[in-house]
Parts: sequence; C-alpha cells; structure tokens
Amino acid sequence: MKTKKWSFWLRLAGTSLSLGLLAALLWRLNWSEALAYLQGFSPAGILLTLGLYLASQALNTLRWCTLLWGHEVKISFWQAFRITWSGIFASNFLPSTIGGDGLRLAAILPHTGGNVSVAVGSVALDRLTNMAAMACFLPAPLLTFGEALPGLLSLTLPGSLGKVFPSVGKALQEWANRPAALGWALLAAFPSNLVFMLAAFTVARQLGMEVSFWQVMAVQTVTYFLSVLPISINGLGVREVTYTTLFAALGVSLEQASALAVLTRFFILLITLPGALWVGSLGSPAGQKAQDA
Repeated sequence: MKTKKWSFWLRLAGTSLSLGLLAALLWRLNWSEALAYLQGFSPAGILLTLGLYLASQALNTLRWCTLLWGHEVKISFWQAFRITWSGIFASNFLPSTIGGDGLRLAAILPHTGGNVSVAVGSVALDRLTNMAAMACFLPAPLLTFGEALPGLLSLTLPGSLGKVFPSVGKALQEWANRPAALGWALLAAFPSNLVFMLAAFTVARQLGMEVSFWQVMAVQTVTYFLSVLPISINGLGVREVTYTTLFAALGVSLEQASALAVLTRFFILLITLPGALWVGSLGSPAGQKAQDA
C-alpha cells in the first residue's frame, strides 16, 4: 500500500514539475512568430503526418502479432490492431507511455484461452523488443549530443518491469523455444520506430526547421527513453520539454521547437481517438463478439 502511495505522489510531482517547465517554456514564446510557422503547414503535410503515425501504429501491431502467432494464439491482425489502438488511447491518461499495456493484457487474455503466462509474456516481450530496437538507435544521440547521454539514459531502463508484471520471468519462458517469433518481432520494431520518426521529421520540415532525419532520430531516441519513466501521464511535459530543449540545442528557434512538440503531441492524440470506441468493451463478452465481427 505504501509503495502505491509513493508511486502516486511521484507521478503527481513528476507531472506537475514537467508541466511547470513546459509552462515556463511556453511563457517565453514569441506567439506571433510561432503562429506564423503554423500557417506554413499544408493540408497535404497534415494528411501525410497522420498517415505515417497510423502506419507506425499498424507496424506496432504487427510486432505484437508475430509474438502471438508464434505461440499459436488465434487472433487476426484487425483484432490485435483494435486492441493496440485502444491501448495507445488509454495511455493518454495513464502513467508513462506504457500505461495502456495493462489494457492490452486484459484484452488479449481471452484469446489465449486464459493462459496468463502467454498473455503477460506477449505484452512484456512486445515492449522489450521495441526497447531493444530503440537501443540500437542510441549512436544517433551519442554522436549528435555527446557522451554525456549514457548516464542519463541508464536511469530510464525498465528495471521495475518485474514489479509491474509479477509473472514476467515465467511468462518469458513461453518463448524460449520460439526464437523465430522473437526475431520477427525485433525486425518489425525497426520500421515501426523509423516511420514514427519520419512523421516527426515531416512536421519539422513543414515548420521550416533545418534539421536532418538523423537529428530527429537522435532527439526521438532520447525522448523515448525519458518518456517511459513512470513519473508523468503519457510522458506529458517530459516529452515536450525534451523536444524543445534538444532541438533548441541544435540551433532551432524556441518557437519552432515548441510548435513541433505541441503539434506532434496533437497528431498522436488525434490518431489514437478511434481507440476510444473499443476501450469499454475489450475483454467483455460483448466486446469479444464485436472484435470477431
């Protein structure tokens, strides 16, 4: 009980601090200049950005599906996509950026025949393979921002994963004899993250930012590892402050960096809204019938 209370206060303090820093940054903005950047955003650019974020979400689903299908879980891509969609939507209101994993776990359990180890293992391994893929991008921020990053990133590693999923150790054994499924999941993790970064790069270029895809990759990698810390709701504030600070360090104006942080957050939220349609029904008998339709 004490641990849960401390976790609550930690998240509350983290969210308050992050939002306070974000408010301080926004206070310094030249809003007329920021709005001028936004006016240069074309409708085609908006559609392309939304399409890229949606494609990234589909690739995330494919990564999870390779683990489920590798364990002979009978679920279609569309069923898994709706569960993933709902989980990402739920993450908008839960701690860190992985809060929706609990919803995915509950929703996939009926498809595994009630096998908790398979359900927990699929969600945990899906998260771990994505982290492994993102770790492969660490040379980008190291070369871009210097060698001070390893100490910072070491704080973000999922050392408390076992506390979140008490049976993770046992669950992971379910895939010990299924290396092919793990390999395919890791391969799917690379394009899903690269497409996500490409969406941010598209927004940056629309805002007139003179940054390379490599630099966007560097910022996105650091932001990812900081955002998984359970100190803020869906990385709210943490993500925006990190975006603004790192892009400003690359010579981008504060107005452009802040506009990028806010716009990408808005696009990500917008693309997850359809997931709200299934959140309430996932895991219920009626919800299972709707998924099978």
